[in-house]
Amino acid sequence: MKANELMIGDWLYRPACYDQVKEIRHTGVIGIDNLRGLIAFSELEPIPLTPNILEKNGFVSNKHVYPYPYYEYINEKDKLKISFAFPQGNKTSYKEPWVYIDSENVFIEHLPCVFVHQLQQILRLCRVEKEIEV
Repeated sequence: MKANELMIGDWLYRPACYDQVKEIRHTGVIGIDNLRGLIAFSELEPIPLTPNILEKNGFVSNKHVYPYPYYEYINEKDKLKISFAFPQGNKTSYKEPWVYIDSENVFIEHLPCVFVHQLQQILRLCRVEKEIEV
């Protein structure tokens, strides 16, 4: 992960707590929130995306699609489907979690997505206004 891959509002981890990015400086310093102030980028880690985090945020398990964990978020009003797969075993050539996006104008499949901040950015690009819980 690099500082230029982050956006305001992205969730990150540092020992013992989760923090949201409030400010990004070109010097490699990240502003977390008003109480904690500024932190060196090197002190932060990305949060791995897990099925538990997806479920907390409205994604539903679909056990009928793949022989490994697969979660879907469907917004019928906007005709949008965002799915995440967590490949396991030797029945797939994919080794990392990936996202599938299907809308009226966009179709993306097998886009690697392994961290919470990547999920947040995907949701923003799809115009899903959702506050992520970790």
